[in-house]
Amino acid sequence: MKRCLCQRTFCRWERPGVALLLCLGFALRLTLLGAVPRGLNQDEASAGYEALALLRSGMDRNGSAWPLLFISWGSGQNVLMSYLVIPFFALLGPTELALRLPNALCGCLTLVVFWRLARRARGPAFGAAALFVLCVNPWHIMMSRWALESNLLPFFLLLGIDLTALSEEHPWALPGAAAAFGLSLYAYGTAFFFLPLFLPGALLWLRRSLRPAPFLTALALFALLAAPIGLCQLRNMQGREAMQILGFTLPRLTEGRQAATSVFGGASPGENLRRFYRILLTQQDGLSWNALPLLRGGIFYVFGLPAAVWGFFDSLLFRKDHRREGLLRWALGCGFVCAALITVNINRINLIWLPLLYFSALGLYLALRRLRRWAALPVAVVLACCVLFCGSYHAQFGGKGNVNFFPGLGQAIRAAAALDAGTVYVTDWVNQPYIFALLYTETPPETFAASVAYRDADAAFRQVERFSGFAFDSPADCAALVLHRSEAEGYRILGSYGDFVVCAREPLA
Repeated sequence: MKRCLCQRTFCRWERPGVALLLCLGFALRLTLLGAVPRGLNQDEASAGYEALALLRSGMDRNGSAWPLLFISWGSGQNVLMSYLVIPFFALLGPTELALRLPNALCGCLTLVVFWRLARRARGPAFGAAALFVLCVNPWHIMMSRWALESNLLPFFLLLGIDLTALSEEHPWALPGAAAAFGLSLYAYGTAFFFLPLFLPGALLWLRRSLRPAPFLTALALFALLAAPIGLCQLRNMQGREAMQILGFTLPRLTEGRQAATSVFGGASPGENLRRFYRILLTQQDGLSWNALPLLRGGIFYVFGLPAAVWGFFDSLLFRKDHRREGLLRWALGCGFVCAALITVNINRINLIWLPLLYFSALGLYLALRRLRRWAALPVAVVLACCVLFCGSYHAQFGGKGNVNFFPGLGQAIRAAAALDAGTVYVTDWVNQPYIFALLYTETPPETFAASVAYRDADAAFRQVERFSGFAFDSPADCAALVLHRSEAEGYRILGSYGDFVVCAREPLA
């Protein structure tokens, strides 16, 4: 009776509380989106250029018409994010903001789906607690704010799990779950490891509520979405040539990404698991764009993992009446199996973090219930940690010296090209500098395909030496140079842009 009264009391302020939390979460993911991180990462620039090329020419930079998988650097890049970017580029132009909006909006929608799933599982009070935990989570804020294509996967998997749970009461939600799971295969290749493990368990969980018509509709929809990308991956495993189906291209890659980033590439399951457990404990993978140091946020703050352990065991051992958590427990277990199969870093194993955060939220919720009148104290600690994280994040990624997003590079390339004095050299201090030249000068893919010279056209990560108007192998015979500030000593600087400068070809005497 007391618990029911508490839930009833909470319901009086649930709507304004949830609305306030959503406003906070949206603000953390959308504010200054085009400026923080300042500049673009090479994977962002690649996905952005593919979207621009498809919008204007109907082909990617490698000449494939509407591909189901980008050849990209050579070993492939997932297409879903670039396809989602196309309408934003059409409306806003090829800007950093337009490029990042699809990921950021999916991050905002994740908050809503996460809250809805938690609320149905344990009521409105826990729904609000789970929403609060995800709103201020460092990993989710960071991954929502830059346009890495794999960052879409957690949203589509969570949406599929949520609609699967909903289909127990509303059977026609199941086709929506099938659509979400099918689209996840185009978001990131690790879905091919996760879904064969998760879906049989989900169907077993649904066995008493399955209805023939919704189930058969869902099965047909999933097959329709999964078959093309599955066939594309299979053909690449067999080394077969590119082909077209209904106007879409199934390209041939120089090397399959699954072979390079999984047990198929030679890494043992034991090695993968040991690396994963180190990431869990340290909340670091050595890649600054995935997580800040633990004391400045990490993946889910210092207390996140102990709270997740508490929440998981409470769900497993003491709360068997909360049946909907069975799907999340199963998703978490499948995530651990995937960690053994994948050469992990934080973004490669991103399918596991939302289920883990659910149980972390549950652990925090259980602590708040026990603390009662002191419950405001841990909430204040979490908010203080979030403030520290946000300050550190904006300081590290919001200005110069950001070595992973190359602030000022695009402006420098545009300024050098505007000189119209001949070939421009772009420094190899940048990872894959040619993709920035393509995007920021909006070079047509036809021009690139006709003029590109690769160092090794069959490499997994092909290096471009030259294409029309730009050189990346040598500054000889170039009219202007785009250099990092650290390389500019002795050159006459024509313009300065963030961490990069435009220099005259000849050094100073």
